[in-house]
Amino acid sequence: MPKAPAPTRSTELDLPARTPREALGFYGYRVRDVMTRPVVSIPPGATLSEAATRMSRRGISGLPVITEGGRLVGVVSQKDILRVLAARAGLRLPGSVLDLVLARSAAGRSDLAERCRTVLDGTEVRAAMSQPARTVGPDVLLDDAVRQLVAGKINRLPVVSKGKVVGIVTRTDLLSGLTTMSE
Repeated sequence: MPKAPAPTRSTELDLPARTPREALGFYGYRVRDVMTRPVVSIPPGATLSEAATRMSRRGISGLPVITEGGRLVGVVSQKDILRVLAARAGLRLPGSVLDLVLARSAAGRSDLAERCRTVLDGTEVRAAMSQPARTVGPDVLLDDAVRQLVAGKINRLPVVSKGKVVGIVTRTDLLSGLTTMSE
């Protein structure tokens, strides 16, 4: 008499390796459905001070860098600016908010803010920007845009059509789009 198969339990590990696209909420949606437009950008000859001000006023963390002729040459982000400040002004960032609270003095040097301002005012965006910029087209599936963001460990992709920046898609746009699409 053949042996009966051992009973199995259903666990989380029994789920399929890939979730069907329909279940993700992105099925059929494209970058153009969630991208932000118009795009806030900055020219390569602007200062980091101008870039930081523009980001702060708009509540964003990065900008496409676009020439007068409309050509995308890079992307500048808060992380790029902080990298320059660390190298040129001696800025050291805390590991967490608790490090700020536990620090005996804010920076250990009273001239740090002025040194940072001098670097921001004296450094052009082109010296700090990430290049070449990773881009995506407006008709690309959202799944593919997400893969690019994750693979590149980046937070934004300028959307380019016919050589011109027509929008930008960020991780926030994708998460907002997912929420809206699933409702």
